[in-house]
Amino acid sequence: ETLHFESRKHLLEYDDVANEQRKTIYNFRNELLGQTLDMNKRVEEMRKEYVTNTLATIGAYEGAPKEERDTERLVAILKEELNCEFYYAGSLKDLEFSELFNSIAERLKNDYEEKMSLVDSAQRNQIERILSLQVLDTAWREHLYQMDILKTGIGLRGYNQRDPLTEYKKESYGLFLELVRRIRSDGFKMLQLVQFRDNKAEEERAAAMEKVLKEMEESSTDDVSFKHGNENLFHSESKFGEKKVSRNDLCPCGSGKKYKFCHGKSGPKRGLLA
Repeated sequence: ETLHFESRKHLLEYDDVANEQRKTIYNFRNELLGQTLDMNKRVEEMRKEYVTNTLATIGAYEGAPKEERDTERLVAILKEELNCEFYYAGSLKDLEFSELFNSIAERLKNDYEEKMSLVDSAQRNQIERILSLQVLDTAWREHLYQMDILKTGIGLRGYNQRDPLTEYKKESYGLFLELVRRIRSDGFKMLQLVQFRDNKAEEERAAAMEKVLKEMEESSTDDVSFKHGNENLFHSESKFGEKKVSRNDLCPCGSGKKYKFCHGKSGPKRGLLA
């Protein structure tokens, strides 16, 4: 009984660690589902955090030498992750850190506001919340999977004279910090990359295409009528009841030849009797 009690006790202690993280995530999730969270402020915070982290990736931070900045990599990151193109990578290296930060943040903000101008404020708020929820739920499921993997092998730390529970708390906290960073980063990327279709422009393009197809159809119909008119000259009955031209009659084209030697002339014969 003592052995089973200790086993259940350790299991509860491990679950308590994950439960504290679960409370934090679900509190934030409830804020997204409610109406108390200011999404404009949150998007602005995520934008600044993303720009700061991206600049730190290329070695650009306050007080760092301008020569050490890899601006070409910065332009490549912005193009790959946010589909935002900068065509003057060389000039970015000459800017002060604050100017570089403001330049990128302003560009991202302008692109985002221009895109969101296609929807009204209520739709914009709903879109931002839904996309943020999708990113959060996906990241949380992946985090729980990582926690299960960590829990499976954490008992082996005891062979190294370390308390498995203490090690579990330490490493799970690191995973949780990575989870929060990923939620904010991926959430901003998702909002920045999402695109909306302009229904008015789509309707105008569809109307223009339909007009072109209609004109092509009318042109094709006129051509077919012309061809049928020529065929009637030789093969069809006229409105007066005349039959088709006989092979020994004069050709209606006015050549003076018999029909069989003119327009009614057949090609070379094929087969056994040719």
